[in-house]
Amino acid sequence: MLHGFRSFKNSVNHVRHLRNRICTRGLTNKHCETSINNGVGILKFDTPGSKINALNEEFSHDCRAAFEELRDNPEVKSMVFISGKPDCFIAGADIKMLSACETKEEIMKLSAGGQEFMQQMADCKKPVVAAISGSCMGGGLEIALACHYRVALDTKKTSLALPEVMLGLLPGSGGTQRLPPLIGLPNALP
Repeated sequence: MLHGFRSFKNSVNHVRHLRNRICTRGLTNKHCETSINNGVGILKFDTPGSKINALNEEFSHDCRAAFEELRDNPEVKSMVFISGKPDCFIAGADIKMLSACETKEEIMKLSAGGQEFMQQMADCKKPVVAAISGSCMGGGLEIALACHYRVALDTKKTSLALPEVMLGLLPGSGGTQRLPPLIGLPNALP
């Protein structure tokens, strides 16, 4: 078991319960909805009409708005990030978003925005948990790494990786800094 990651084979029903909760209060936007259950803010991301959740500008904006709504709510004592997709936490960045960047400045702005959001999560005074089921890749893993805790289902469909390094890209939102302390430098190297 990798340090910093928890695996629970018997918690499948609990994760399904969280994923299927009906949002009775809170923010709902295209990609995210929030609810509160006994002081726990639940941020569920679920891109409509897609089998996966992929980071793009709209998804990132919606996720940030949902996070800030829970962070600033005095009723919320802790937060859980969960996916509405049974086999995908967040599959990573939308390649179209990356290829749309034509200048170094555009790439730097994109990376700086991701770093700023991940740092807001890491600096949050309320505990933030990533409940991972399915693929958690690239920027999705960086979101999980920015959370204070990570819980992953131990299933064949759950995988955590930074595949962008195989394309010659470095994780751009803090993953290079957050992963080695959790799993050790040798395990963090590709």
